[in-house]
Formats: sequence, C-alpha cells, structure tokens
Amino acid sequence: MRSAIVFLFTTLLVGCAVTPVGPREYLDEQTAATITTVAEPWMFNREGTTPQLDFINLYAIDVNRMGDHRKYLAVVQYWPTAQWRSAQPILEIRVADELLQLKPIEVQPREIGIGQPLDAAAPRSSKYWFYPIEDAPLKKLAQHKDIAVAMLRDDERATYVMWKDGSAAFNDFATVALD
Repeated sequence: MRSAIVFLFTTLLVGCAVTPVGPREYLDEQTAATITTVAEPWMFNREGTTPQLDFINLYAIDVNRMGDHRKYLAVVQYWPTAQWRSAQPILEIRVADELLQLKPIEVQPREIGIGQPLDAAAPRSSKYWFYPIEDAPLKKLAQHKDIAVAMLRDDERATYVMWKDGSAAFNDFATVALD
C-alpha cells in the first residue's frame, strides 16, 4: 500500500513537471482584442556585444478583433540607443535559404489592438516594433531553429545572433494560430 502511494505521488509530481506550456492568450482590456502570443520569445543579442547591452526579443502574435485575425512579429528592445528610439527599422530574417524583409507598422500599437506591453518584464524605456506577417512565412519561421536577424535603419545594419532558441514556442504558436 505504501509503495502504491509513493508511486502515485511520484507519477503526479512528474506529470506536473512536464506539463507543456502553449501560447499565451489574454484579453487586452484597453482595446478589447484577444491577443495570442508565443509563451517564450526568441532572444538575440547584437553581434559583437555582451547580451546585457544590446538584445532583442522576437515574438509572434495574433490579434483577434471580433474574428478579424492579424498576425505580427513583435520586436522588443529593452534599452534602445537614441538613434534606434525614433527609428522605424526594417526587420530582416534569414530562414534557411530565404530572406524575409518586413516593414514595421506606421501606426500606434493601440490602433492594431495592442494597448498593453507584451513583455511585462521590459522596462518603460523599451521600444516595440510590430511587423505584419503572412501565414506562409510565419509557418516557415516556426519550422526552423537556425535563423539570423538584422535590423536595418538608413545605412546602419545591426546584426543579431541567437542567444535563446524560441523555435519550440513559435512552433506551438503556429499550431494554434495557423489553423
């Protein structure tokens, strides 16, 4: 009897430890849109710097406004320098043999349904950019682990290397958002 209780307790404990975390979904109380986002972002640090000084988080998000679903990639830079704070950089992503170049939206995030920060840990000085993306490139991105990212502004190119792999979370997001 005692071994059966220990077995059940161990099974319960192991089951709780491996519970998968899927995409995060919440109601944005400021815009009344339902936001679905990856559970964990892909993290990149700028090539040639330490991760603490210049890094970006890359999120996939779905904004649902009364059945009208729009997908975006969101880039969050915690401590942007002055030249990046006012920039509208092009996001360049190399996925396998394909190069995606995405232009940011030119409206305030609230206008696309995002009234609250995606990253609760990000400081107020953070800069967010949102890039519309179609289903096919998002699906391709979700299927690859090895991607390269760059931000292009005027004649400046900031190249970022992967610091934390977010491919599993992107794949989980794609499974839910690309039905």
